[in-house]
Amino acid sequence: MAVRNGDLTEKWCEYVYRDRDESVRRFVENYPDERALSVSCDRFGHDYRFLRPLLSNPDEALRAGKAALSRFLSGESDRDLRDVYLRISDLPAESEVALSDLRATHLNGLHTMRGIVGETGPLRPKVVRAGFRCAKCEAVTRHVAQSGREFRTNAKCPRCSSVGYLSFAPEASEYVDAQEVTVRDPAGGDGLPVLLEHHLTGRVSEGDEVRIVGIPRASRADDSAVADTWVESVSMECLTGTDP
Repeated sequence: MAVRNGDLTEKWCEYVYRDRDESVRRFVENYPDERALSVSCDRFGHDYRFLRPLLSNPDEALRAGKAALSRFLSGESDRDLRDVYLRISDLPAESEVALSDLRATHLNGLHTMRGIVGETGPLRPKVVRAGFRCAKCEAVTRHVAQSGREFRTNAKCPRCSSVGYLSFAPEASEYVDAQEVTVRDPAGGDGLPVLLEHHLTGRVSEGDEVRIVGIPRASRADDSAVADTWVESVSMECLTGTDP
């Protein structure tokens, strides 16, 4: 049975925010300097009407979590919280999958994965909120949240509704640190790219064992119908080495 987005929003308020009133308000006061809110899946208990959509459709469930945060603070904050990172951890055991076993059926679901860090890429700025300039009305707007690797735009200017006049305005955009690391299954095999953002960057080194809660994604290159798999991290724990 499908769960309505409004029901998910209410469950976030009930399970996560209501009994963390003070800490949630402190978090919002520190936003955007602080963007990540840690949430243990244990807080959701065994409510399958929450856990099922969280695991099978995490994009919708996480959007509901951000909407619930705004609703919880209704009238107290006018901040747009779509760029918050809800760092989910402690998923049910059935969510775990070996990196070498990732298949098409796992794409876009929420999973726990363990691996050994191989190559670590440099830290680079990543757009999290893209600003755009309209060549017709000259308005500069910042309205498109950016998640994952794919850059999202909007054809219509939100000010004058003109279509086809928007261009990316780097100086009006918001950025966080991002890093790609390669993680391989402890049993061997090829590594997979894992995208880390904000405070997850710079925390691991080659050879570290990590536990990642993430969303396997597929990216198609050129005109090929065959896609490459990568992982969008939701949370990460370093099991060896130093994890600040």
